[in-house]
Amino acid sequence: MMKRTRLTNLALLPFFLCVVVLVLLGKAFNLTYKQISVVVNLWLQGAFLTLSGLAPAAAAVYKLCTGGSVFWLVATVLLLAYAAAYIYGFIRMLRHYRLPFNDAFQLCVDDLEKLAKRWHTTYEMVNLVIFVLLFLVLSGTNFGLAYYITQL
Repeated sequence: MMKRTRLTNLALLPFFLCVVVLVLLGKAFNLTYKQISVVVNLWLQGAFLTLSGLAPAAAAVYKLCTGGSVFWLVATVLLLAYAAAYIYGFIRMLRHYRLPFNDAFQLCVDDLEKLAKRWHTTYEMVNLVIFVLLFLVLSGTNFGLAYYITQL
């Protein structure tokens, strides 16, 4: 097990807050912690992130339809490829973490523990980096880019 540092100890609070929220959601929907974790962290977050990856392409298609320049044609093609990468990644993730819930959950935990070992940190820190920070950065960037495109 990785030695805990001050930073990894700080990561425990938001991690456990996320766990509490998932447990409460699970109780509300009559799901176990493992089931709600798979639904929220893999399915819902993955779907939301995929949709956010489509947003810049949708904005470029709108600009192409309203402006019709060669620039927007090229931008649309590139952003459609970008969106396709998100769709491909989501499908790969769904296939990798397929049901039953317990198997998907355990495989995800095993993968996060492997990353923690490789990154020389803890499972909780990797979990936060991927399911909170990376999720927020990617979805925020995608929606920000879509908004920027609509303002051009």
